[in-house]
Amino acid sequence: MDLFALSMIVPQLIIAAGIVLAMLLVAWRRSQQLIANFTLFTLILSLVATIHGFGFDKISVTMLLAVDDYSRFAFILVLSASIVCLYLSKIMLKQVEDVHDEYYLLLLLVVLGAGILVVSDHFASLFLGFELLSIAIVGLVGYCRKAPNAVETGFKYLILSASASSFMLLGIAFMYAQTGDLSFTQTGLENVTLLKISLLYQIGFMLFFSGVAFKLSLVPFHFWTPDVYQGASSPVAMLLATVSKCAMFIVLLKCCYTATNLMLLQNDKLFEFIAWIAILSMIVGNSLALKQQSIKRLLAYSSIAHMGYLLIVLLISDSKGLNMAWQSVLFYLTAYLLANASIFTVITLMNRDSEVYQDITINDWRGLFWQQPLRATLLIFSLLSLAGIPLTAGFIGKFYLITLAANQALWALLAALIIGSGIALAYYLPVIFSLFSLEKPRDVLPPASMSILEKCAVILLIFTGLAIGIFPNAIGSVLQAI
Repeated sequence: MDLFALSMIVPQLIIAAGIVLAMLLVAWRRSQQLIANFTLFTLILSLVATIHGFGFDKISVTMLLAVDDYSRFAFILVLSASIVCLYLSKIMLKQVEDVHDEYYLLLLLVVLGAGILVVSDHFASLFLGFELLSIAIVGLVGYCRKAPNAVETGFKYLILSASASSFMLLGIAFMYAQTGDLSFTQTGLENVTLLKISLLYQIGFMLFFSGVAFKLSLVPFHFWTPDVYQGASSPVAMLLATVSKCAMFIVLLKCCYTATNLMLLQNDKLFEFIAWIAILSMIVGNSLALKQQSIKRLLAYSSIAHMGYLLIVLLISDSKGLNMAWQSVLFYLTAYLLANASIFTVITLMNRDSEVYQDITINDWRGLFWQQPLRATLLIFSLLSLAGIPLTAGFIGKFYLITLAANQALWALLAALIIGSGIALAYYLPVIFSLFSLEKPRDVLPPASMSILEKCAVILLIFTGLAIGIFPNAIGSVLQAI
């Protein structure tokens, strides 16, 4: 490995160095403001380094990692979501007693795990990133120990995450037993036809996919999602909805978009296995969200459906559509991350105004437009984007997926996407209508006025969402140039 190859993983090295320096900083002086500012500096420095790396061809950094522009774009999404999470965490932690140095260390560990995942080219690095991400999130989920159900939520996520890791590791072992190779390219199967791929390899792939499906909250591995979203603090729930899902889907795509696995996914049984998971995730996720009053639980079930939509890109039949598939995924993830970050920003601000551990419901947002028009406007554009309404980023993302599904003749999945999007309107629109209600909720304190910084952050999120929806070529041209 030469110096140039090493320079390709500078953003990940910056995060790793930041973790070490943060621990030394804590040992020197315990200050929440100091550690928060240092964490922000580390994330911004890594973001600048990632942007600076654009334009280089794909390069392997040892046999474990491979860096290309798709990985860089995904890591930009991860870092951007993490910076928003850091800002929301500072707001939330001001209401919680104790010193919170370790919180920011765990946040950096999550980002490092996600950073390893998006550049992984080997099952060993994938599992390292997966565990680093999962263990740090376990600590964050149960961090606010005085919150209702915090301990229960942490244990639930810990046990189920460990089970998912076990399934994944067993699947990787089965695949290794057949190929003798842990790289994603699976060189041991290069010259093997579809008919000769062994049953053990297929079972191994299904077990591996099941482990990833847990992190993506796909049906039937979704039962933990609403409870953990509701039990965790709002910034941590946002981290689960954005950073974790983005990193896991990107590494799943990198694993599946190899010659061997593209051929394997055309096996009738595996194709049907993934197709049914996608269809059930779209329908079940949206259907279960219909009766939810808790905003966090609604977003949890919504995330199940959105990951189901994205699974369409795994079932392309040839390598010719790979570039289109990558562009579709990255654009959709951009829209999804932006909408979720915006909604969780409003939830965190509402918690600051009332009670840090309060579970925000649709009732709490009644008449919000007349009290806080800026927050309500951000919510409206974000919910419309998640619903896929025209002139929003979410609509362009769904248009990409519909085009891809039509080109590949995936009619059943296309029908499920359309039906699921129709069902989603039945729970997104009532939330929007409640914002304009003239009837104010009882026993709810009026929202406090926002600081200039908070107003700027909200306005930035509004205009970013609008810009991507109205001028999608701004992102599309970047993705096409990759």
